[in-house]
Amino acid sequence: MEVLVTGGDTDVGRTVAQGFREDGHHVVVAGARRDELEVAAKELDVDAIVFDNTDPASLEAARPQFPHHLDTIVNVPAPRFDAGDPRTYSLADLATAWRSALDATVVSAVLTVQILGDHLRSGGSIVTVVPENPAEGSAEAAIKAAVSDWTAGQAAHFGTRGITVNAVASGRSAEPGYDGLSRTPPAVADEIARLALFLSTPAARHITGQTLHVSQGALANFG
Repeated sequence: MEVLVTGGDTDVGRTVAQGFREDGHHVVVAGARRDELEVAAKELDVDAIVFDNTDPASLEAARPQFPHHLDTIVNVPAPRFDAGDPRTYSLADLATAWRSALDATVVSAVLTVQILGDHLRSGGSIVTVVPENPAEGSAEAAIKAAVSDWTAGQAAHFGTRGITVNAVASGRSAEPGYDGLSRTPPAVADEIARLALFLSTPAARHITGQTLHVSQGALANFG
């Protein structure tokens, strides 16, 4: 299976790429930060493409490097804005924070799928990751809702070619020390990687248009 993982210059993107690589798939990682991406590609023994998927011109410039055929695209956001403490924001800071979050998570996925959707084989899959559990009323919460809605719409569009489209998001996380938690919970990045991998398999062909949450078993443990 041919897999493209964007955000390969992030810890989550690297973990997702590693999961697919260890399962025997051919993986290409992509990201805007060349140094981090090249280190990840070398250590994982995968190919790499440097581009900024929030920038249409960068995507167009990278077009000749894209694999001609893909089975799976995993969109992992790569934020490059340090939000800091929202309580100290000026109005300009607030605007920058919302726009940066929108670009990193939504615009990046939309542009990537727009330019690479035709490269997907019938029966393929698209997975968009929302790696943090956002605070209610935050920019990230609004953006998670936007990703969910966009995912449902893309599922209807790509479903005509047998391609599934889903989102994987972080939910409430378990923490060591709570009653009922018998062991240290798995890392969220590992859970995201396993779920993204599952959604690319024949066993998950019936799942599309959904936003699925990983929560380290918190709901099972705490209700």
